[in-house]
Amino acid sequence: MNEKFKLIEERLPKFYALMESCRLCPRKCGVNRLNNETGYCKTGKDLKIASWADHRGEEPPISGTKGSGAIFSSNCTLSCCFCQNYPFSQLGNGSIITIKKLAEIYDLLAKKGVHNINWVTPTHVLPMLLDAWLLAGDAVHKLPIVYNCSGYETPEVLEMLDGIADIFLPDIKYADNHSATSFSGCPGYVEANRAALKKMHEIAGYLKTDFETGLATKGMIIRHLVLPNDISGTENCLRWLKAELGTDIHLSVMCQYFPAYKALENDLLNKPLPDS
Repeated sequence: MNEKFKLIEERLPKFYALMESCRLCPRKCGVNRLNNETGYCKTGKDLKIASWADHRGEEPPISGTKGSGAIFSSNCTLSCCFCQNYPFSQLGNGSIITIKKLAEIYDLLAKKGVHNINWVTPTHVLPMLLDAWLLAGDAVHKLPIVYNCSGYETPEVLEMLDGIADIFLPDIKYADNHSATSFSGCPGYVEANRAALKKMHEIAGYLKTDFETGLATKGMIIRHLVLPNDISGTENCLRWLKAELGTDIHLSVMCQYFPAYKALENDLLNKPLPDS
């Protein structure tokens, strides 16, 4: 039994306790999800998964040559009007599965040779993801865990992930709360996000990679999606990262924005980024 297994086994009841008067994310809806009540994320006690794959589309230190073992959760703690994954993040497409079934999926991914287990949009279903990990085989337990999130997290939950999540892959979406409220339905995003990024950095540190393979083994990669009309406040975000986390932070600036979902109806978002 490795140290991570012991930590998850010890802390799992505490993670589930956060669902009783739900405070898994900074919204802290307070609904009793263990009784199948639903809050902002539209998720009760059941685990709903949109898809899973040996995913090749992450940053190179995550995807490597054999892919990342990605588990895509249905629903989300944000409501981004431009989300490119909106069928499952916003519309809730997916299937309810058992904890045992997810453990079997973990094992199948490990057999495919993935480099890590990658929880995509995990915050609202974190207890179930951890529960299934305990039931998976030794091959899964040897893989790094990637916590791939919107960056909208609480210090309490992140502290509980210390020693469990090996690699944090969060977003820094906005530099001001007006934009966060208008386009993601999240008025307190900036303060919560910046506190979360600092906590993740405190826990995991700068990105560490294997010398021979270049694969991430521990640390943090921060993503920033550039939005049209500077809605994302890119320069402000980058200046804050430099001032607070230094110039050694591993940063993924994404310029592949295209209008999707409700962005097609918004004059500020209904066009892709200019070429120059």
